[in-house]
Amino acid sequence: MQRRKFVAGLGSLAAAGAVGIGTGAFTSVTADRSVSVEVADDSSAFLTLKQHVGQSTPNDVFSSHEDGELVLDFDETAIGGQGVNRDAVTAFDNVFKLENHGTQPVNVWFEHDLPGVTFYRFDPNSNSFDGPENAKIGLHVGAHMGIGVEIDTTVGDWDSVDQLSGTVTIHASAEDPTGGT
Repeated sequence: MQRRKFVAGLGSLAAAGAVGIGTGAFTSVTADRSVSVEVADDSSAFLTLKQHVGQSTPNDVFSSHEDGELVLDFDETAIGGQGVNRDAVTAFDNVFKLENHGTQPVNVWFEHDLPGVTFYRFDPNSNSFDGPENAKIGLHVGAHMGIGVEIDTTVGDWDSVDQLSGTVTIHASAEDPTGGT
């Protein structure tokens, strides 16, 4: 009887040792997999950037698509305007629309080096989207939001500049379900 206990105890000890040592951990893996990626125009990508067209949206004249990319142009309009006022703050609501056609909610922010230019969600209670620290408003799956542009010519060196151009980077980062990004 003692011998059976000893053999059972030895077997249990060996099994416990195998579990402790043989955890299945690995140092590295190299594996080839297929990947399929299709590049889409701004008007049909996972994060869609659309010209905001509508009867109550007169600012659709400031956004268009060229070569599949959204372009914002506040230079000249077909009805005679030729730019924004000097020493003024000019806001354009609903210049374009973001739509989330991905599979999870995203936080959105804009990055650029255009002095006096601010992007904001067209919502009376909204803050700007400039910089990742302002990516507080998420865009849920299937949702959309109008984006406005404010141009403040009271800051920077607008007295010696007649035109401003540059590139804006739009970031969308999947939301962490725990509240982080």
